[in-house]
Amino acid sequence: MRPSLPLAALALLAAAACGDSTPNDPVAPSLIINGQPTGGAYGNVGAMLLDFDFDGKVSGGDQWCTGSLISPTVFLTAGHCTADIPLYAPGAPVYVSFAPDLYAKGAKFIKATGYETDPDYGTAPANLQGTGHDLAVVFLPASATKGMTSLQLPPAGYLDQLQAQGGLSGQLFVNVGYGTSANHSGIPILGYDGKRNYSQSLYMGLNSQWLGLNMNTAATGLGGDCYGDSGGPKFLDGNTTMIVATVTTGDYWCRATSWDYRLDTREARSFLGHFVALP
Repeated sequence: MRPSLPLAALALLAAAACGDSTPNDPVAPSLIINGQPTGGAYGNVGAMLLDFDFDGKVSGGDQWCTGSLISPTVFLTAGHCTADIPLYAPGAPVYVSFAPDLYAKGAKFIKATGYETDPDYGTAPANLQGTGHDLAVVFLPASATKGMTSLQLPPAGYLDQLQAQGGLSGQLFVNVGYGTSANHSGIPILGYDGKRNYSQSLYMGLNSQWLGLNMNTAATGLGGDCYGDSGGPKFLDGNTTMIVATVTTGDYWCRATSWDYRLDTREARSFLGHFVALP
């Protein structure tokens, strides 16, 4: 669940990855790292897509980011996912799909009615974890999500309380997204397969804005996230009805750490409270 890169950057990385590839390079399939397809599970986690051709038609090849339904009309994603649209696809219509396979025949694509980036996104210098206020919402017609169950947001200070009680040590988190996996060496191969996938990561650390997860599969035997998973949810293993953080940044190679923007902070809640009722 790395940030969804600009198209030019994606092309450069893909070209470099292909150039570095050799027949002996072990390359993982294009899944969320060390993950597997969700099938019908996690049906309220979706993909954000852009109509790059402005022709009213989208498919898995138009995937941009990942996100989650937090009300019948509000889809939560990362701030850089929407902030980058005017830079790399000016005016492109935004769509959302909750299909487990974006390339499947009959996959449904919902045209958004608008979107809003946290106005404070990008106003502070990025740190080692990423850029603060990295949140955005995409607005959907209520009729388009009829019958779907919205995901919950955490109470204020939820992760701090768990940490104080010793409840985060050894805790597993669930990653869900449509992004690519990382190859075992070199630059990640950026080939999206259109499938929604999930994996688990081990808790690593917590600070005032960020949840850190260990996605070193060699050390944990578990998984993580990579490019295209930006904006996707992080769940506590055992409670996949509440999103505690969203994917925003991490190490460039998608092999060591994942730093995810917390949703239980004052900053996150001040933005989200404009669009949904907070616990």
